[in-house]
Order: sequence, then structure tokens, then C-alpha cells
Amino acid sequence: MNNERSVQWVRRLKFRHLEMLVMLGRTGSFGRAADLCGLSQPALSKWVKDLESALGVTLFERSTRRMALTDSGRLVMHHAERVLTDMARLHGQLEAQRSGGAGRLHIGVLAALGPVLLPGTLARVQQAGLDLEVQSLEGTMDHLLPLLGERKLDLVIGRLGTTGYAGSLNRRLLYEDTLCVAAPSPHPLARRRRPVSWRDACAYPWIIPPAESPIRGMLENTLAQEHLPLPRVVLESASVLTNYHVARRLDCLFATSEKVIALFAGQGLLRRLPLSFAGVPTTIGMLWSDTASPLLERFMALLEQEAKASL
Repeated sequence: MNNERSVQWVRRLKFRHLEMLVMLGRTGSFGRAADLCGLSQPALSKWVKDLESALGVTLFERSTRRMALTDSGRLVMHHAERVLTDMARLHGQLEAQRSGGAGRLHIGVLAALGPVLLPGTLARVQQAGLDLEVQSLEGTMDHLLPLLGERKLDLVIGRLGTTGYAGSLNRRLLYEDTLCVAAPSPHPLARRRRPVSWRDACAYPWIIPPAESPIRGMLENTLAQEHLPLPRVVLESASVLTNYHVARRLDCLFATSEKVIALFAGQGLLRRLPLSFAGVPTTIGMLWSDTASPLLERFMALLEQEAKASL
């Protein structure tokens, strides 16, 4: 690779060029990308060839029908997307600052953790006089972590033991969580005075987490140790609110965080069954990429305070 030439070429790149590259990678077609970018196909093709020549790598594998990103192409596109996302976020923050509006953070959170941590944290934000708007996205870790890597999220609140995320992510522990079996208050096992066994619990229908969820794995491992099959499943869901309402209507059981049960138990809605899961407690914490902004650091400090207060 001619380093001097590639550096000069990169310096000549404009945001429009990054948008063209991303559009080309997403469509996999010179024709479609050229139409969307308002260019002729030959002009776009020539620009890509010049870029490949300057960088000394092949970005696309061409075929008669379609083209696909090479490993180098995926790397370049990843960085192009990050630059475009960062600049779009910067524009929004500057506009908010100019208009006297609030700062904004994009937070990803596990569905079970949102009701536990966000209300108190946002109350602390308000009490601190912090002019902040939080956009919250609930999801599973395998959905949230890629968005964090793409810088579409500033922070993810979830399980730190989740595998598959880049080692470059920063992590901070909030607390250790215990997995429990939840039953709606009217459920026969919730009102039962004699001991409850896993066999008793498996006699009732269950709501279970999605297959990729760590909680699903812990449930299956526990049942295997108890030499029991998976109970009858009426729903696969990661939504706490959905699980509660379905469980109450159909006399179901489901596995969830001890803190979630405590939240509902305080209102007389759920009860914790005296059953233990195999394995160690899960660690709940915060994950973020790169250096946290002052606004994010302030939010994380308030989130830590709320987590400690809830212990």
C-alpha cells in the first residue's frame, strides 16, 4: 500500500463519499446505489476503483449479478458508519445546545432492568438539575451490543457475563442479581403452605425467555440437574409486563430477576417461589465504548447511586 497516497486520498474524503460507500455496501448493487446517490453508475464505479487503488485493498467482490463486501470492505464500511453516526449525533447535540434544549443520551437496557433502575435514576437526574433527555431502547443483549458497537447507543445496562461482545467495551459493575421463579399472587403455588419443588413447578405452564437468553440457559441447566424436562410452554417472551399479565391470566410461572419480583411484590402482584437455580448469580452492570462524555459520566454516576440504594 502506498501510505502517502492513501493518506492523501482519505484526507480528500467527504461525508458524501462515506454515504456513498455505506449505501453501496448496504445495497450490494452499483446500479441501486448510484440511483440512490444521484450519480451515474460509471462515475460511482470509477470512484470505488480509485479508492481501492489508493487504499491498496479490494473493497468489493464483483459478480455479474451482485457484489459483496470483502473483509477489508467490511472494515472500511464499519468505520464509515461510525463516522456518519458520530457526526449525526454531534449535529443533534449542537442544535440542542444552540436552542437551549436538553442534552440527549441513547440508552439500551434489558427489559427486566428498565423498571428496576430507570425510574429512580431519572428522578435523580431531575433532582440534580441535569438538563437531559434519555432515549431508552429495551432489548436482549445480542440486539443491544451491536448497536453499542455501531455507536447508535451511548450505554447498555445489562448482564456483564454476556459473551460475544468486543473486548474493547468498557464495563462497570452495578450489582449481583439472583434469578428467581415468579408466580402471580393468585397462583396455587404462591398460596401453598407446604414446600414447593421443581417438579411441582413443572406441572404448570411456563413463560420462558428466548433461546439466546442467558436466563433460558440457566433454566434449562437447572431442570437438567433436577432430571426434569422443560415444562409446557405457552409463550417465549423477554417482556416483564407481558409475562406478568399472561401469567396472571393463565396461571403461568416465569423466571425473572429478584429485583423485578420485589418491585411487583411490593404491589401484591407477584410472589417469589422458594426455588433455586443452578449456577452463580448474574452480574448487572454498564457497558459503553470509547471514552464516556461528561454527560454520560454524570448519568452513570447517578445510575450507580440508584443501584446501590436498591440493594
